[in-house]
Amino acid sequence: MLRPRGLRGTPGATMSPCMIPPPPAPAVRCRPRRGRAWLAVAWLAIALPTLAEAPRPDPSRHDRLGFGIGDRVTWHVGGEAIDVVADARRVGLDPDYLEVWLPRGWQDSWLGSDDLRGLTERGVTPIVAHWYFGDTISRERIVADRHGWHRSLARMARRLAIDAPVLVLLEPEFNNAPPPGETAVTAWPGFADEIREAARIVRHFAPEAQVGLCAGNFGLRDLEPSIGPVADELDFLAFQEMRGSTRHDRSDLDLGTSALGFARYLKSAFDRPVLLAYVAVSSHGGWTDAQRRAVESLTARRDALVASGVFGLVWFQLRDDPEHRGWFGAAERSFGALSAKGQPKPVLEALRGLQAGSSPPSAPGPSPTPR
Repeated sequence: MLRPRGLRGTPGATMSPCMIPPPPAPAVRCRPRRGRAWLAVAWLAIALPTLAEAPRPDPSRHDRLGFGIGDRVTWHVGGEAIDVVADARRVGLDPDYLEVWLPRGWQDSWLGSDDLRGLTERGVTPIVAHWYFGDTISRERIVADRHGWHRSLARMARRLAIDAPVLVLLEPEFNNAPPPGETAVTAWPGFADEIREAARIVRHFAPEAQVGLCAGNFGLRDLEPSIGPVADELDFLAFQEMRGSTRHDRSDLDLGTSALGFARYLKSAFDRPVLLAYVAVSSHGGWTDAQRRAVESLTARRDALVASGVFGLVWFQLRDDPEHRGWFGAAERSFGALSAKGQPKPVLEALRGLQAGSSPPSAPGPSPTPR
């Protein structure tokens, strides 16, 4: 059983003036003084290459499937600060990416520029998920709080100006069902304009940021009307795979097949590089072995995912988080590859194999045995 969604028709919405000033108007042309026209020509020869937009980095340029972990830079356990990258390397994972989540009301301490620079110095590319509207995104809420959203984007982007690539996920699971009586953004033609403006704000302050939009894989293939007009202007597209015993059956655990189908859809429909932005399977409810087998199903499909344009995959959380709350209820606390105290779970070995590209020892896919 996948997360339900609802769609309703809606008229377009008028964009408000952007908080970022538009590009300056062209200067008034003046005739150069007689005998000095060559100065203007020389200046243009020097300036034009500088004024031209620099080529944007291509996040898909990997010689293998990139691997990442989440969902913060530092864990705080019993008064101890634990560096997540170092913790991952301690247990045999070597992440290419570290993903940080910024919901509405995020704190400055969650996203320090020095922390981000420190990641890049260790060969780790930061991914920042800007989740301002959360699970309640809708046309009405974007229109009502557009300025707050833009302020949060600008505040984030200033911290991403680190002279190194950072991947930005705009509004993960934007295709979620809206609150009752409100309009899904997938039924709103104006949503593409909203994403276009959000990307412009990020790039204004962080020119090296690579901006993508992250959908939820909820079983439908209907994103063309809402994001088709803006997809070519994004650096990549992304999606997620999440499972938990509180919402799913074991028959839903073949993540490899599910992810491959959605990746092929995104690549075919929009022809952008694809990131599997977060994979989360909870071990709650006796699903410890199911968690491992779900990752093995991804490993079995690894080469096919790469062939379908997927350049990276992120495991949602390195450690279990006893304080985590969300749609999966009690299962939200057990998405980690390690326990909250840092002890390995069986899924850890599967994640090592996924990163290394090795095949699982047994046939892929979860056991069909019901709960």
